[in-house]
Amino acid sequence: MFLCLAIAAQAQNPFDTFKQFSATIVMSPMPAGREGGGVKVYRSGDKMRTSMPGGAGYMIMDLDQHTNYMVMNASMCMQMTPQPQQNPFSQARNATVDRSSAGTDTVDGHPCKVENLTVTPQNGEPHKMKVWEAQDLKGFPIKIETQTSRGPMTIEYKDISFSEPEASLFVHPDNCRQMPAVPAQR
Repeated sequence: MFLCLAIAAQAQNPFDTFKQFSATIVMSPMPAGREGGGVKVYRSGDKMRTSMPGGAGYMIMDLDQHTNYMVMNASMCMQMTPQPQQNPFSQARNATVDRSSAGTDTVDGHPCKVENLTVTPQNGEPHKMKVWEAQDLKGFPIKIETQTSRGPMTIEYKDISFSEPEASLFVHPDNCRQMPAVPAQR
């Protein structure tokens, strides 16, 4: 799972600034079973939706309630309380963010300010990452390099739109079953 990460900033938080957008996420290396390209992500306020590769379904995250809904066709829906994962937009909430400049760069034609961030969630361990903030996209963090329990990972956001996503994208089926919490993998 690569969907959750929480940041609230000492300085301006590059993840909590963007309350509505859609984009395609491309990760490398791709987690097992997710090869074959990017996945679509949508954010509207405290809700995020991420498609699963190959049309297997989608995940809706309620960032405020710390609840995920995994929908795998109209007949199967699971409600979960997530462990912190690898989505900077969710891990960055209610955390302290320390920033230091790492220069400038260009990613996919976007001029970027590059920063080293240390994100420390409330009652959590610090997490370091390098972030490329596209200056022509209001500072949107289009590239992130981070260390995970499985090694280094690069997350890139492409085809970014700041149009408000359809509200229907964030509605889960009524048949969601509560699933037991799964211990975090380290």
